[in-house]
Amino acid sequence: MLDEKKIQQIAQEVATANLASVNITSVSSSAAIDSEGHDALRIMIVIKPGAETKIKGDAALDTLVGIKERLRLEGEDRLPIVEYATKEELDAGGDP
Repeated sequence: MLDEKKIQQIAQEVATANLASVNITSVSSSAAIDSEGHDALRIMIVIKPGAETKIKGDAALDTLVGIKERLRLEGEDRLPIVEYATKEELDAGGDP
């Protein structure tokens, strides 16, 4: 398993390449459990307000696939669960 810093670095690089750095505020990761009870990774990509209208479906899919492939190549077997939110949405929802 990779450490959190390396996971965040990979997710940041892939997200920036696919979504443009002007749309991204931050990227974080944490341990999670998938729907089948297996260890997973929760990757939160925090986007700037209004960026959701600029990010197309293909870019979001390319980001998910890219993160999954890069993590696998680095030896990480946990499934990445990629989520998007603005800082305001996180603050309102109480998520970390």
